[in-house]
Amino acid sequence: MQLVPNQSPAERLISSMEAQESTSTEAGSDSPFVLRGAGIMSGNARWIFIGAMIGALLLSIGGIIFSRHLDQEGERLNFPTFIRARTKSLADGLGSTATPAPIVVELSADMVRVSAIALGHPRLAVINGKTVTEGDSVTLQAPNASVALILRVVKIGDGSINLSDGKKMFSASLRIPSPSRPKPN
Repeated sequence: MQLVPNQSPAERLISSMEAQESTSTEAGSDSPFVLRGAGIMSGNARWIFIGAMIGALLLSIGGIIFSRHLDQEGERLNFPTFIRARTKSLADGLGSTATPAPIVVELSADMVRVSAIALGHPRLAVINGKTVTEGDSVTLQAPNASVALILRVVKIGDGSINLSDGKKMFSASLRIPSPSRPKPN
């Protein structure tokens, strides 16, 4: 038989699970950089949040007023459309009332060179080196006149393009240039 001593063990480093009291540095410090609390809405965070909420509220009210103003007029945002016109002179003199002679530009196959057509969505074509879609305008320079002809792309089809000057329809076909042959040395 063995006897066990009836004494409590010696004190260890942790003697209880209770939190120790700490001294507060808030009361003793005059520095403005001392943390005053660990709350979510403490210090400047509260004012940043309030500013963001007021800004969002003002933007919402402005959007509602703007949309109601447009609904009262019965139309959505319509931006003005500008039409390009190029003329050098229309009359001989300042006081002339005579109607100027009409400018006639003969459209030839050399003025419109279609080098590529893509039938995807949107349909694309390359006319005189410029990529266009249906509804775009193409400016053609007349070779012997000082005027430009503006044509609108009406339809892009398989192998051809329909163009219009507002009165007449024109058709231009795809022309694939022949490959150049290397020169013998």
